[in-house]
Amino acid sequence: MISYIETLMAGGALRLYLTPPNEATSWRVLRRTNPAAFTGPDDPGAAMVVDRTDANVVMDAKGLSNGATYHYRVYYRGRTGAWIGHDEGQGVPQASYAGDDADPQTVLRDRLEAGLKTEVQRGALLPQSGKIQVVTAPFAMVEHVTFPCVSVHLESDLPAYRGIGESFGDGEVIEGVGWDDGEGWLSRVVLRVVAVSLNGDERIALRRAIKRIVIANLPVFKAAGLDQVEFSLSDHEDEGPKNSNAILFMSVGQFSCIAPSYASHRVGPIRDVEVSASAFFPSQESNEGNG
Repeated sequence: MISYIETLMAGGALRLYLTPPNEATSWRVLRRTNPAAFTGPDDPGAAMVVDRTDANVVMDAKGLSNGATYHYRVYYRGRTGAWIGHDEGQGVPQASYAGDDADPQTVLRDRLEAGLKTEVQRGALLPQSGKIQVVTAPFAMVEHVTFPCVSVHLESDLPAYRGIGESFGDGEVIEGVGWDDGEGWLSRVVLRVVAVSLNGDERIALRRAIKRIVIANLPVFKAAGLDQVEFSLSDHEDEGPKNSNAILFMSVGQFSCIAPSYASHRVGPIRDVEVSASAFFPSQESNEGNG
């Protein structure tokens, strides 16, 4: 039998859970949009999902449209190769995933922007423009940039820790609605922070301010899901804009953390569970052997 057809949150995909009869050695899965149109295991008008498989779980992600109803028929082969029966089921693919994880780059940018505003208000930093830009691209690529400025750029985002089956989270139960389920991993995220000034002394003040801001925001990072935060800084110099004869005094930082990367969706409540049972009668030989 087709025990269950699961709608995957990615959309355009269904997963079939099969419980084949004991005498079946392999099976063929066909798909149609009209349940009455199946003509048999060699139906030329049906899409063949899989053939000659003995897998109890079958994935179908070939050309499915979200919102459309698809009908499946599973044909079973016996030990002689003859067809011995079939089962039917239907499913509707839907895209239901949502990404609720925080973006580390955005979190750090926002906290640096707020913190540098405070540093300017306190008089710890005295930019001529009255503010310090915090951008999310290399400063050399930003139009109308004024110094001092700070850029926050993603260097890498790689899986660091994975769960069994890519399952993520505790599966929060919502009374009368169902539960939230998720898949993903914990990522090691590395961000490059570049603070640029036209003055060496101002660079020192800017570097120290950024370090203070990062440390002060450790509880904020934790609340946003950013764990194991590490931050390092080093000074560099480079030539300024063309024809300016200026020197760029830079403090380059590396901000790293462990952050969740996942997609989640809401699963409806289970209201009915079908259970089938078959009687077991020991053979005569088995009874004699035990006696």
